Amino acid sequence: MSALSWFLFGLTVVLDVFGQTSFKLGLDRVGEAHGVAFWRAVATNPFVVTGFLGYCVEAVSWMYVVGHAPLSVVGPMAALSYVGAVLAGRLFLGERPRARRWLAAGLVTIGAGLVGASLG
Repeated sequence: MSALSWFLFGLTVVLDVFGQTSFKLGLDRVGEAHGVAFWRAVATNPFVVTGFLGYCVEAVSWMYVVGHAPLSVVGPMAALSYVGAVLAGRLFLGERPRARRWLAAGLVTIGAGLVGASLG
């Protein structure tokens, strides 16, 4: 895999976590709206819009990555976004993951590393 492919792969992981975190921050601010009012609040929330734009850039980057790397390698490695989501929840959302969740995130990281190490 080229340096550009690795960079874009990393970017897709970061943007996936960014998008999820932005959606959560935005939807927490939407409140108890229902029906059309809910969708209007979602569509005009800056966090949600920013998260959506991040997902758009991620999709383009991901297309390049899967076009230049084996899907059987980069697909499983994309699970690194799970680790990022736990970390983002802790750092930006004030969540307090228990030890079991951190352990699971660590195991995902190890598994993704083993998949990536098989690239050669």
